[in-house]
Amino acid sequence: MALSCTCLGRLGSRYSLLLDPIRRCLHYGALGLWCQQEGELVIGLRHEDGTFESLLFCRDGEPFHSVEQFQSMTALRFTAYSVKLGVKLHVRITAPFWPRDEKTSLVPAYLLGFTIERSDTLVRWNRPDPDAPARGTLVLALRMPRTTIEPVGEDRLRLRYDVRARDVFETEGPGIVTDPASGAPRDSRRVNGLDGHADDRLLAVDGGWRIEGEALAADFDVRAQQCPSGDAVFTAAMVGYCGDALFERFGRAMPLKYTRHWAGADDVADWVRLHCGELLLKSDAFDRYYEDSSLPPAACDLGALAFQSYLINTLWAADPDAPAPGAAKGPDDGALPEGDWFSVWEGTCYFNSTVDVTYNEALFYFACWPQLLERIIEQWTHHANDVEGERRRRGRVSDDDRHGNPLVDFPGAILEHDMGAGWSANGQSYHHAMPVEENSNFLLLLYAHGVWWDRRDLFDRYAATITALSDYLLWCDSTGNGFPDRGTANTIDDATPAVQYGRDNVYLGVKRLAALHAAGRMFEHLGDRDRTRRCRAEVRRAVATLNTGWLEDHYLVVLDDSAEGLVDNLTGRPLPYDRLPGADAYSLYTANGLLYLLMVDDLPPDLRRARLRQDLHAALEHCRTPYGSSHSSADRQRVWISMNLWRDCIAAYLGDGLLDQCQRYWRQQAFANGPGGDKANAFTETSMTNNLVCYPRGTAWFGLSLAQARLIVRGEDGKRSTDAVADGRWPLPTLCQWDERTLTAAHRKGGGKTHIRSQSV
Repeated sequence: MALSCTCLGRLGSRYSLLLDPIRRCLHYGALGLWCQQEGELVIGLRHEDGTFESLLFCRDGEPFHSVEQFQSMTALRFTAYSVKLGVKLHVRITAPFWPRDEKTSLVPAYLLGFTIERSDTLVRWNRPDPDAPARGTLVLALRMPRTTIEPVGEDRLRLRYDVRARDVFETEGPGIVTDPASGAPRDSRRVNGLDGHADDRLLAVDGGWRIEGEALAADFDVRAQQCPSGDAVFTAAMVGYCGDALFERFGRAMPLKYTRHWAGADDVADWVRLHCGELLLKSDAFDRYYEDSSLPPAACDLGALAFQSYLINTLWAADPDAPAPGAAKGPDDGALPEGDWFSVWEGTCYFNSTVDVTYNEALFYFACWPQLLERIIEQWTHHANDVEGERRRRGRVSDDDRHGNPLVDFPGAILEHDMGAGWSANGQSYHHAMPVEENSNFLLLLYAHGVWWDRRDLFDRYAATITALSDYLLWCDSTGNGFPDRGTANTIDDATPAVQYGRDNVYLGVKRLAALHAAGRMFEHLGDRDRTRRCRAEVRRAVATLNTGWLEDHYLVVLDDSAEGLVDNLTGRPLPYDRLPGADAYSLYTANGLLYLLMVDDLPPDLRRARLRQDLHAALEHCRTPYGSSHSSADRQRVWISMNLWRDCIAAYLGDGLLDQCQRYWRQQAFANGPGGDKANAFTETSMTNNLVCYPRGTAWFGLSLAQARLIVRGEDGKRSTDAVADGRWPLPTLCQWDERTLTAAHRKGGGKTHIRSQSV
């Protein structure tokens, strides 16, 4: 593959690498995304005559003759060809990961493996000279502005620099949120400092390294008489560490979680050296789990970039006064300790665990790590505003009137869009609410998670929140047709008015009916017969209304195409037409709200699967672009990749595999991160008309293999069934025993029955 911009990340530790070979630099820093400096990662070979060949992450020397790049779920690999030296340099940068293994996935470190082999390979008709020396010096260095670099002992370099946490939406003036403990109003402005210090390491692990100025260096000689084995192998590591309590939650300063495991950078370095082999084995096994599956290459490439782009957005902090890990036995369900915080930034938007983004992102948690979602859900429950709480929020940050959300008295509660932005989580930072959208997302996530993982006890724990959010959803239909007409601003914020805020929007109508169906199930569990009955009646009403919006081969975008009273959300002015254009277009989003119900085999019975399937395929045909499907056939320029992946998962559960579409999504990533891109964009959610880059939502990708296998899980019922849509081997991470290193997949051959098989690694 061609060289392109990409990234590597650590789960929750913020320490990330944004690599940009187009502009020959590296964005680096212990605080990660948007807090990094532009520097250089020097990886190259020095000849005996002083000539230097390097990978394109620095401006030293000359580029290698040719370089290949490959990325897997946990690693970035390069093969560099030096015709002058007659060698190939293989580089592997590993970001260790293993599901539910906190220390492996959290450790703020990267492992760098180097293999140098003599090469007589022909490279584009260029063959190394028979007298090529095949010896020289491997050089590894990190260079950044305003950084002090000095040796610490004989095996490591210390890099010290100042850092500043990103508080991009710091509120000016009195900002009021509700204290989750007392219920009283409190000031939401940040009270703790943002400045800190990083203390990083560049560590020699194995292979005869020495410190040479501000670099690590190792001599090699792979001539046949000097190196009978044929290869010279070296291992190093990079460690990033910031011990300052820079994250703030409701005014309380919290350090990153890894500081609870490792007291400092040297502690991390020593642990990495001791566990290097194990970290590499686990990471390689996770890579091969997907690479050896039947997912096509474009899908695997997409998944690798999406996963690492998710990791660079994660933030895992801990209460400094909580017991150290291992000091007390944790809960049997593996839940995160009460003093922990876990959230995921929204890429270039910075918001902490935006609800509508997490709705798509959560397929990673359903696949690999449910405890992380449980912590996010618990945190969200402190961000549900009744009418007085919403009034206080709007006094702090609000552009709701432009988005069709005038403040009127309402029952129940509205879930905030996010919990804050950057390194602060003191209350919503986004400029308007998305009441129907976010309330529905919460209810669907909680219900499906509870059924999938047999955690129905969460319905009892969050009964008050379920009730409050459901009461609002029941109220938001003022016409009695089962479709919402209040609080309808939604996540598709760059779409046409019909998709974004038209009345009786089919996308929101279906999502709301799905959420009320889920709420009815949870009320049934809670023994609330009245609300169970009300939810069921509303679902029936909504389905009947949905069916009136059926055209010959698809559902309408909105049932009410009147533009009366609607305003442009950018200008605040009335829309310049009487009828909404594109109201009858084909839409990517009709069935968006149904995936979680399909995964637990609980679709409302009156929904017509044949129509949903026909609508999906008609939209696929009419919304197609080179990069995937656009929002609707009335808007062919705006493409959101995660929403396409979500649609593909729904299609598979309905019986149709669409994995060939991944080639289109990968085209967008290749363009955005290649020579034609404007910067290092990593996972790029949107087309040129938007800037949702370095984005986490691509972990919707984890649903592809679950959907291809059509895995249905109902934990309490003991139901685990598969009926794959195509022959092949489809990873089922949900069913893996990660602590026992046992991996599970669905297998189908010759169109026969699907079998679930496990093997140890």
